[in-house]
Amino acid sequence: MKNLRMYLLAVLAGVTLSASAQFVNVGSSGSSRLTSVTTDGWNRLYVSYLPSKLKTDGEDALKMKGFSVGYMRGISVTNKIPLYIEVGAAFQYRAEKEDAEYGGYALKAKINAMSLNVPVHLLYRFNVTDDFSIEPFFGFDFRFNLAGKYKLDANGGGLSVSEDYSLFDDDDMYELGLDACKRFQAGWHVGVNLSYKPVYFGVNYGKDFNEINDYVKVATTSVFLGFNF
Repeated sequence: MKNLRMYLLAVLAGVTLSASAQFVNVGSSGSSRLTSVTTDGWNRLYVSYLPSKLKTDGEDALKMKGFSVGYMRGISVTNKIPLYIEVGAAFQYRAEKEDAEYGGYALKAKINAMSLNVPVHLLYRFNVTDDFSIEPFFGFDFRFNLAGKYKLDANGGGLSVSEDYSLFDDDDMYELGLDACKRFQAGWHVGVNLSYKPVYFGVNYGKDFNEINDYVKVATTSVFLGFNF
């Protein structure tokens, strides 16, 4: 994951510097497709694969799989360089399950969480051709945790027990020896898109600034596929 984060940062820095240098060179010679600027914004709809890690003290406490469905709006910042602000919203779902044996009981644990994420970032559009562009970006996430549940099933010795716990209920989480999860998170992300005509593919990595529960922060890799219109 550290390699992925460093790669994205390198792409962001390298592509932006390259595009900026190209813009300067073209400005002195006349015109070029590579730095053509459009002040038109855009809309995007996308789905994404959302593997996440809950980290505590730098170690992975829990891995969760997930997906999101979202919308982004691109707004031009200036008519001189292809720099944009993107803002949007996405519904996110994460889940994980584990099986274990303890004290003669077969245990099955399931955890799931639903949230609304609001990303805001700066994006630089590097126009390779009229149809294809590379778009590095970095920015912030504001996530509102809507619901979450931890379910534990235990079977053994002729007994079968099933319990549900809300991740955001103080009493429920106290029974598990934990504090209730927080409803609001903020974090950062960095990534890059490859956009071809109406289709785009992207990847980003991000991590929360604040803990969701007991010194636990969420780190997420997102892989996007969407449409521009």
